[in-house]
Amino acid sequence: MLDFDLLTAANFPFFEADILRSEQLFPPDLRETSDDYQVALASSHALGLVARQGRVYVGNAVGFAPCPEQRAQLRLEHPRSSETELIYLFNIVTLPEFQNRGYGRQLLTEFCHRARQKGFRKVGGHFRGNGSLKNFTVLGGRALASCPDWFATGECFTYCELDLSIPPKSASATEPAC
Repeated sequence: MLDFDLLTAANFPFFEADILRSEQLFPPDLRETSDDYQVALASSHALGLVARQGRVYVGNAVGFAPCPEQRAQLRLEHPRSSETELIYLFNIVTLPEFQNRGYGRQLLTEFCHRARQKGFRKVGGHFRGNGSLKNFTVLGGRALASCPDWFATGECFTYCELDLSIPPKSASATEPAC
């Protein structure tokens, strides 16, 4: 079982080294910086979680309500939600030594639970074809768009949304293909 800490702009420095270490799992062009996290967490409609097993960092999830400019940058043409209805999952990651144990799904489930508590109706995000995409679709997320060359990385990312008013699915779902 995991423990969760709220991640804020104020306490980010405490978790910074672990979070930046987890950024190394992403392609170089997609790695976020400390400044990127600070901007995301500074939003009044931000939500950040750090997952721990005891005192050991397992991973994190960070989201924010995108403003119109951010929606355009993130290519969010499909969501029709108001700014405070949708929380965009900026990042979710579990360190390799904790993958394939259900921890990523626990982290995503907790993120969705807290987003619902904060009044969000949907969680949206762009996902690589990996465990995060699988976890998102298993919980009921729907693929809405495919981005074949996400930010010129050559990788296909799938934009998905999860309606927080619908109870999470318990059965396996299939991953959308690019």
